[in-house]
Amino acid sequence: MVAKQKGLISAMRYEAKGILSVEMVSAQADDLIPFSAGGHIDVFLRDGLVRQYSLMNDPKDSNRYQFAVLLENQGRGGSAFVHQSLRVGDVIEVSHPRNNFDVVDGATSHVFVAGGIGITPFISMAHHCRHNAIPMKLYYCARAPETTAFVDHLTPLFGENMLVHYDGGDASKSIDLTELVASEANAQLYCCGPRGLMTALAEVVELHGGSLITEDFNPVGANTDDEASKDGDFTVVLQRSGLTVDVGKGQTIIEALKAVNIDVETSCEAGVCGTCVVGYLEGEPVHNDVVLMPDEQETSVALCVAGCKSKKLVLDL
Repeated sequence: MVAKQKGLISAMRYEAKGILSVEMVSAQADDLIPFSAGGHIDVFLRDGLVRQYSLMNDPKDSNRYQFAVLLENQGRGGSAFVHQSLRVGDVIEVSHPRNNFDVVDGATSHVFVAGGIGITPFISMAHHCRHNAIPMKLYYCARAPETTAFVDHLTPLFGENMLVHYDGGDASKSIDLTELVASEANAQLYCCGPRGLMTALAEVVELHGGSLITEDFNPVGANTDDEASKDGDFTVVLQRSGLTVDVGKGQTIIEALKAVNIDVETSCEAGVCGTCVVGYLEGEPVHNDVVLMPDEQETSVALCVAGCKSKKLVLDL
């Protein structure tokens, strides 16, 4: 089971059009679990809704959590619940913090590329860099000033090392990523925002060189790879117990395991949080998650969204 703690909603405020910040303190005798820069929590809402939000306050400010939620009219219901139903004084459950987007030790400078609500993890990371006198720079991409949150908070952190780029929702007016990568050739790059921005930046970095880390809370689907799904079923073997479980076409590994009463710890079930990542020993998984780095994919798999090219996948379970 995911370790949980109870938080009391202590403040809520609109930071920009459609962007609501939420502050919570501990609803229990103990303090909230400390977090590191770039970390996030699972927020447990109603009717089984679980959403992941980056913690954006200074990690040294250990008596509270702050996160922000963009209202998505075409979303899956989580943002609508936060905006329309969550209120100051409510008590909700959240997970202990996790971090798949940590500040890289040893980098001489850090360059953050944010798109829209993807700015949030960079606020805590900026505080970390500021405390440790680490050079940093921010490229903040947004549609328009009225949809751009936290500029007043970011300005004293970054000073002149912050560029805000407005594209008016027109892709042809997007920031020049090739120029960005060329001008920041020796920096550690980070990107969070719409998947299109992250994909485009990753392609430029692959072509021209550089080091890039991304964080993606956009949900992904399972068994979406044509090569993984064209042959249908495959079998999962649990190495430690010797059990075998058949996974049907269109079924996730998690669903197949739960169907035979094998419990695996999960949270988002969308390939974005990393809770269900386990090691594998044999087989050719298809990695549909956005958590594992390429080297990690050689030995680990996110069970909630993974497909399989081979007929058998042996898990370290």
